[in-house]
Amino acid sequence: MKVSYQDGMRFTAEARGHEITIDLPPEKGGGDAGMTPAELLGSAFGACIGVYVISYLKSIKVDTAGTTINVSFEQAKDPLRIGSLHAKVHVPAGIPEDRRVSVKRVAENCLIHQTLCNVPDMEMEFT
Repeated sequence: MKVSYQDGMRFTAEARGHEITIDLPPEKGGGDAGMTPAELLGSAFGACIGVYVISYLKSIKVDTAGTTINVSFEQAKDPLRIGSLHAKVHVPAGIPEDRRVSVKRVAENCLIHQTLCNVPDMEMEFT
């Protein structure tokens, strides 16, 4: 992945031939041309849950049309960070009662959830 500065507070991120724009809202010095980094993290969390849940629901023959994952987060201070993430999965066709625990377990095993629960080693290098 490559993240490149464009102008103002706008960046582009590229991976595997795809590109997205990341920006801040005007009140934070940006042009609001894309999601903020925190919104992008929340979206990655929701999409990861979605990929795992959809895969499981299809395997048990549940109609996945219209499924949504709404994600919200709260900031924490000292240090400034995302202090909590909340995801609400909505499956219009419904999840069979006897499969709800399994669906939750599947969602909790998504790569992003597991990464956030088990803090990875992180390194920054400046050249």
